[in-house]
Amino acid sequence: MEKRSKKNVNASICIELLWKKGFFKDGRILQEVLEYITGKWEHNFPPADVSKALKKASFLRRTGKRRAFRYIQKISPVSKKVANIEEELFSGELVNKFGNNFENELNDLHLNFGNSGTCTAFLLRKILEKLIYIVFARNGIESKIEDKNFPGGLVGLEKMLKIAAKEKIRGIPILIPKTAQKIQGIKFLGDASAHNPLATVDMETIVPQMPYIITAFKELAERL
Repeated sequence: MEKRSKKNVNASICIELLWKKGFFKDGRILQEVLEYITGKWEHNFPPADVSKALKKASFLRRTGKRRAFRYIQKISPVSKKVANIEEELFSGELVNKFGNNFENELNDLHLNFGNSGTCTAFLLRKILEKLIYIVFARNGIESKIEDKNFPGGLVGLEKMLKIAAKEKIRGIPILIPKTAQKIQGIKFLGDASAHNPLATVDMETIVPQMPYIITAFKELAERL
């Protein structure tokens, strides 16, 4: 938010902007909202004005007791399609299968999903690569994805996907070949976000890839 526009901004506008940023994915108390608006945007609205704006916001739900109210989004700021994908991606069943090894990555992904396509693409790629490695390691076959030219290193993700589609555990491929083929798109977007300083990835570009990446996550999670 540019400082030159401060005179045109009120507490309600700030609350809406915070909602669109995903700030209210988790419950927030009034003090947290005030600290963000003051610290990040340098607006010093009276607490009563911010409290009134929070109460009036149709996209927020108020929980808790007086003087300890928490405000959490009841309407997602992203499109319904993205919201549906988000619900499946962060389902309790899948998150539980991932376990503690992916807690940081999933928290970061949850924060950025629907808000930053570039960060989302990078994190999806990182989780995919980490999943493959852990599946191979837990099944005692990590040597199959080691880079023979660089001791201690791993082959690139594209080669990992090909190996995962060929390698079987109890007669079933680690990744179904069709799945491995379909998720090349998210690999490309993740590579662009990580290695191309001029690249910007939009959520609209990622959304069509999500059914494939979620399928891949589910297949790999079954092998953990």
